[in-house]
Amino acid sequence: MLLQMKVYMISVLYFFGILFILLFPPRNFEQSGAKMRNVRSTGSSLKYMEYFDEKNIIEVTNRMGLEDPEMVHVVHLSPRTLHNNTIVALELRSDKHTRKPGILVIGTLNGMAWGAPNSIIELAEKLLYDANYQTPFFNDYDWYLIPLVNPDAINFTKSLRSFSTINHMVWARNVTARNNTKPSEWYKNVDSVTQEKCFGTNINRNFAYHWQDDVHKTPENCSQYYPGPKPFSAPESQALQRYIHKLGDAINFAIHVEGSFVPKKEYILYPWQYTLRPPSNGRTLQAIGEYAARQARLPDGRLYEVHQNSNDGRVAGSLTDYISGVLGTELVFLVKPYHPKYPNISDTFILETYVKKTITALLSLVRGWRSSTKQNTLSFFGKDVEF
Repeated sequence: MLLQMKVYMISVLYFFGILFILLFPPRNFEQSGAKMRNVRSTGSSLKYMEYFDEKNIIEVTNRMGLEDPEMVHVVHLSPRTLHNNTIVALELRSDKHTRKPGILVIGTLNGMAWGAPNSIIELAEKLLYDANYQTPFFNDYDWYLIPLVNPDAINFTKSLRSFSTINHMVWARNVTARNNTKPSEWYKNVDSVTQEKCFGTNINRNFAYHWQDDVHKTPENCSQYYPGPKPFSAPESQALQRYIHKLGDAINFAIHVEGSFVPKKEYILYPWQYTLRPPSNGRTLQAIGEYAARQARLPDGRLYEVHQNSNDGRVAGSLTDYISGVLGTELVFLVKPYHPKYPNISDTFILETYVKKTITALLSLVRGWRSSTKQNTLSFFGKDVEF
């Protein structure tokens, strides 16, 4: 009898708790994005079915800024790339009067992850215009999105897509062999004219944090892992450095979006990448990653592999290590859903699959963060419910 009374009282308390939240929402709706414009449910389909390049991103982000100037701020990073392309940052705030926890999402340091810019732009569309994403994602955080860091390489690899493939080292060393061929992989930028031998710098090895600590000898410049002659020699890494330092401690959570080019190998990774030494908050990062992997189960039922980045091989000078070690952001992840090399651009299923997996993983990491801090959550019979 006593146990039944306790269960009854707990149920009554939960009921009145839910009723209170519905009647008195824990946000200032006079300033929130939900009140400032009409929102809609965009459904599960993508809005953009073509792979983005720099021109598409400028067009879409400018349109967002014009439609919702109260919530959208478009930033053009400097310097520009060698080919005079712009790196665009999209800042989204549901309430310009209040500073909220900041989430930084950066995509496409790798010239072969064609779908990463689409993933981040589609995420922005959902945060701004889809009622299902207002709570708990848009109204609770400030978002800083950089869809395309390496526009030169995206243009470069797309321009070669119809050619036959040869080994990337042969392609890099032999100018004659490049006629109507493409390298088997291209992970660098395009820091010179393409008729020169062995050009390009791997941007994700060009950051000034334990730069080159992972090797005894610098990889040759023909290698896809060439880190540049010195840290921040690439304009793309310079632009990122300036921007993220300007943001400073406004960033509480950072995610780097790339692609895994090996089928059935998809990852949620965290620092460090330059050393096997675990980070001081490694258990927290592992727990958040595992939570996200369960929430973002892959279409075939598999889970993302979650572990420290260096478990797959040490890489120094990476973006995630720089954000964690220099900027001091404690929660930093690298998300790598499967992405085929040189995908068929007319196959929209490939693009849609990658984009949906990426967005689900990103938001699941945010949910994992919320769950770890119990931010805006109540526990109902062992299950966390967000409000």
